[in-house]
Amino acid sequence: MNIGIKSIIPKINLPEKQKKLVMIALLILGLGMILISYSGFPQEKGIIVEKDESSSKENTLYHESAISQAEILLEQRLERILGKIDGVGKVSVSVSLKGSTEYEYAVNVSTVKKSIDENDQAGGSRLTLDTSETGQLVLLRNAGSVGEKPVVIKEIRPDIMGVLIVAEGAKNPLVKVELTRAVQTLLGLSANQVKVLSMEGR
Repeated sequence: MNIGIKSIIPKINLPEKQKKLVMIALLILGLGMILISYSGFPQEKGIIVEKDESSSKENTLYHESAISQAEILLEQRLERILGKIDGVGKVSVSVSLKGSTEYEYAVNVSTVKKSIDENDQAGGSRLTLDTSETGQLVLLRNAGSVGEKPVVIKEIRPDIMGVLIVAEGAKNPLVKVELTRAVQTLLGLSANQVKVLSMEGR
């Protein structure tokens, strides 16, 4: 490598000190390129990024439809409650809804009434009433929050088509009955809307 550099440098008419500086610079440049291309250095492709499972679950939940969100929240609530019943053990719940929660919002309604009195050439008169209504959502700004939210005056929960429960202790007939009755009481369902099964391998 030094032979090649010496053969090139004489062609460049430079003082001896500058020739040595050029040689040193070329050597450093060559070593730098070798180090960069060395496979032992961590490449960008080799970087492992750990995923936050909790945040990914939240993102997935966020992208679900409104119906799916309501189903998931209800399933989680039921699993927490039913799991506390004696003898149930591990429990998994699946809920099927007919629709999503509906809301009725407060509206400011303004009514404008106009009366028009018309007289014809024959001496007769006619009174016409014209009524128009306009509505505007009532918005509430919470302290410490950005933006405004409409005021909810009524929340209409969706109808439940059915609930499926899979539990460890469901092989016990008494536990099975308790699970069925508990869900019927919580959600106001009939017995044929609740199905309880034993967990596999239990």
